[in-house]
Amino acid sequence: MSGMVDSKQKQLNSAEIIMTALENTRSKHPPQIAFTAIMAEFGQPNTDVKIMGNTLFVLHKADNHQAFFKALNADVARNFVESSRAYVVYAKKELGMKMLVTEFEDPAISTLFHAISKKPPMPGMGFKEYKTSTGMNRIVLNLG
Repeated sequence: MSGMVDSKQKQLNSAEIIMTALENTRSKHPPQIAFTAIMAEFGQPNTDVKIMGNTLFVLHKADNHQAFFKALNADVARNFVESSRAYVVYAKKELGMKMLVTEFEDPAISTLFHAISKKPPMPGMGFKEYKTSTGMNRIVLNLG
């Protein structure tokens, strides 16, 4: 992963996080087009945007305390794990979420969820992983 920045050494702004994440993602869209789409996504109703370390989390609230979320990461792996653990606690305690869903292609994201599940930050927390019909991976995360 090129350009990852240790958030304990330097804090990036949201634009820098997005561009770094896009540079490290295998997307079929050019980074400038994806950047514009992500910025527009921030303005959608029922959307929460939170930076933790050099990771930007985007959450779209649905009904029944459920949400779809994604992480745009520009941080080193150790900090990304810490930020992800902190984010799920934030989503439950601050936003009132009970279940989160995310979709991804990068197998490292699956590894991240497995690592967090070994020592979950909240009692009763767990996840199920699925393959979608389009070949993506989907995680359904129960926040306990």
